[in-house]
Amino acid sequence: MHSFDDYYYFFLVVKYAGFSAASEASNITKSKLSRRILDLESQFNVSLIQRSTRHFKVTPLGQEFYEECCKVIAQIECANNVLLKQKSEPQGLIKISCPSVMMHFQIRTLLNQFLKDYPKVQIELELTSRRVDLMHDDIDLAIRTNFQANEDSSLIVRDVIKTTHCLVASPELLKGRQIQHFTELHEFPSVVLGMQKSQYYWHLNNREHGEVIDIPLQPRIKSNDLAGVYYAVYDGFGIADLPYLAVEQDIKQGKLIHVLPEWCSNLGTVQLVYASRKGQRLVMEKLIDYLVEGLRDLAKDHLGYAL
Repeated sequence: MHSFDDYYYFFLVVKYAGFSAASEASNITKSKLSRRILDLESQFNVSLIQRSTRHFKVTPLGQEFYEECCKVIAQIECANNVLLKQKSEPQGLIKISCPSVMMHFQIRTLLNQFLKDYPKVQIELELTSRRVDLMHDDIDLAIRTNFQANEDSSLIVRDVIKTTHCLVASPELLKGRQIQHFTELHEFPSVVLGMQKSQYYWHLNNREHGEVIDIPLQPRIKSNDLAGVYYAVYDGFGIADLPYLAVEQDIKQGKLIHVLPEWCSNLGTVQLVYASRKGQRLVMEKLIDYLVEGLRDLAKDHLGYAL
């Protein structure tokens, strides 16, 4: 049987997309990484990585092997975590993915307090609205808002709270006009989240009598991050659907106009997503419980949430 170290070296090289980057991240020499992967390929008479002075490309077989290596390494970490859980104080590294707007308005205060309560915990934080692949992107915990049913049954998805969204526009865009009916929305440009959708629309729900309407859109601006949507609206380039939490103060200060306030423009579910409960570390258990309790406390009597 081949050394497990070779599997780990291959995992590092693919994860960091090159020998130099993997060497820098792991403090393992580039020559050692290259030699051991060459030995691995030679033993099985396969090609896992195509190398040249300018290009680095993983072969289809190499990609399949990498995905299996990810699983093996995750299991090794679970075995280590069983031993770490014997320690009473949560400690260790957690890799978290979270949209930047959500981090600012919902997660930041809770995460800061968690780090103060547990000084031996380290965090790696990826701020992105992209839907991450937990295994491929090496993420322990993804925090996100979801607007549709979950499709990946291999993940643990913890629904925490629901957030309300609203339509907003800048005073510069509206020029004093008050939009009285949803049919008037077509007269203004729109700004949306997401770059690859085939169809864009606003899902409006009347707060009083529950009427539901979908408004199809031809957006002027698309952004892969909610912050980009916010700035485009703030600068007067269109109407957008944004979390009420993110625009509450702007509305109160008159910097943004709440369009059709009798309608809720979307309802999202804040979720904590992770790969498995088996062998879960104490630090992960503590953080998940901390976030669930903290978010539900924030949601009490606030218009930005719907429990």
